[in-house]
Amino acid sequence: MISSENYVLVAYTRKPHGLQGELGLKVEAAYLEDVLRASVIFIRLQGREVPYFVEQLRVTDKPLLKLEDVDNREAAQTLVAKEVYLRESDLIPEAERELEAEELDYAFLTGYRIEDATKGIIGTIEEVVELPQQEMAVLQYEGRELLIPLNDQLILDIQEEQQLVKMELPAGLLEL
Repeated sequence: MISSENYVLVAYTRKPHGLQGELGLKVEAAYLEDVLRASVIFIRLQGREVPYFVEQLRVTDKPLLKLEDVDNREAAQTLVAKEVYLRESDLIPEAERELEAEELDYAFLTGYRIEDATKGIIGTIEEVVELPQQEMAVLQYEGRELLIPLNDQLILDIQEEQQLVKMELPAGLLEL
């Protein structure tokens, strides 16, 4: 049977959190409310959207997703870095939305490389997250996840064609 259902990309799974099968979730801002209300999501596996029932979605500093039948870290690991979809028919009509999508000022920098004035290229921005005080670039540096503040005081230049952010990072930031 061929499905005529239309799917909308709303999020990406991230690394497992804890031992009970929870996954980090990077949600597109415009679809946060849809994801928060969803009872079923679809994860693209081998070119097909596979349904998963949402057991729990909690938001701490980042959304954490618990799916039915994904009960340990190993099961969650098989779902890391996957596209998450909702059916178009499951999206909330604009007139019924309660949350306003706040766009991040620096979200467009995802995928850009950061170059420090003294250390040179330090990595590629995997994600831009908003913490209470400011937006932060998430990247891998020397085998660990690093958060770098994105603000006008540290950014020297943004070169869009080269997808490069030139920064002057405070001494010691890369060693934290």
